[in-house]
Amino acid sequence: MSAPLDPYDPRFGPTDGAGDHERRLVRSSGPGPDPENPRSRILRWALPLLFTSAALVVGAVFFTSLQPGPQVEVVGAESAIRAAVAERPKRVCFHDNNPCAWLTVVRGRLVAFNTNGPLPQEYGRDGVGWCSSSGWFGANATGSRFDQEGRVAGGPAPRGLDRYGLRVDDAGMVTVVFTELTSGALAGQVTQVTPPVGPHCGQIPFDRDADLDLPAPAG
Repeated sequence: MSAPLDPYDPRFGPTDGAGDHERRLVRSSGPGPDPENPRSRILRWALPLLFTSAALVVGAVFFTSLQPGPQVEVVGAESAIRAAVAERPKRVCFHDNNPCAWLTVVRGRLVAFNTNGPLPQEYGRDGVGWCSSSGWFGANATGSRFDQEGRVAGGPAPRGLDRYGLRVDDAGMVTVVFTELTSGALAGQVTQVTPPVGPHCGQIPFDRDADLDLPAPAG
């Protein structure tokens, strides 16, 4: 029989010198760090707090990113814009990306047509292009065509081009408000369209002169 781990343990019978050894029972804390250790107590509070703080930060970033912000673009002076679009519509994009608008003049009024057509396939800055020969807008993806005033002139589009909000301040500066959108007239409500100024585009070509290029507004 091998010797016990604790020669003074009474379970193993009397041993020499057992009475000279003082025994004291203590509560076992098991494996791992001692829960009574100050560092362990700090960790028990710090880890949940750290996790909760990280979750709050992630949540704040996520919900902030869902907010689109004002989404406005100061384009320039109204007089300069009218001069730039006198011969053809020009395109303006929010931060040079998306969404985008076609700036043009309709019955003497400056308007901003959405470059996204009413159909899902007519999406993107090139979703609705402009045909220089006919003076009409159109979407190559679906064949929809719109006259100079944005009304449905042909194709499967259920309504005309939507319009973004425009603001002109006291200094004559024009701002496109991309969060304000007015739906175009339903195709069934259109009784007449403005005739094309020339031949139709079967496929609207890539437009290399589409973007409005004005000096950046001061300030």
